[in-house]
Amino acid sequence: MDRAAAEPDRANAAIALLAAHERRLRQIAQRLSICPADADDALQRALEILLTKAPPLGPDRLIAWMTVVTKREAMAVRRSRERLLASPRREFDGGTLPDALETTPCDLPGPAERVQRDERLVEARAALAVLKPHQRLAIVLQAQGYSYAEICIACGWTYTKVNRSLAEGRARLRAVAGRGR
Repeated sequence: MDRAAAEPDRANAAIALLAAHERRLRQIAQRLSICPADADDALQRALEILLTKAPPLGPDRLIAWMTVVTKREAMAVRRSRERLLASPRREFDGGTLPDALETTPCDLPGPAERVQRDERLVEARAALAVLKPHQRLAIVLQAQGYSYAEICIACGWTYTKVNRSLAEGRARLRAVAGRGR
């Protein structure tokens, strides 16, 4: 079989393999990577290798081969990232190069996002402080995922008291939030 005829077969095998095992391969890459972006890079590199260099193997052996390739690529991306993070700061034009952590792309929030989040937390704490204790307790429990029935049991309240505490607490929060704008 000539090489041109083998290309569609290889691509079809890669698509079938990815459709059946992408979740498992992604988990392997994420486990060995520093951040989700690195895991995506490693998986993409592994898929490129699959498309260009995969040996003619059966489906079972091909997934085993792809698992090894994914692990190797994830470790290679990790080593590259660790070298970048460990590189010393260098001087240039009287200043220093930006810290590697500041220039490293990742899904974690940056300084501006952290400041905004912290400001929202301060505002939320201030708003919660104006509530009555039972209103604050009911709202916090509901925010943590408790149902009305679970709040009743946890606090020893009736369903009516939970409903009233939540309704009055929300109304008071809306009023406080409206004044702040």
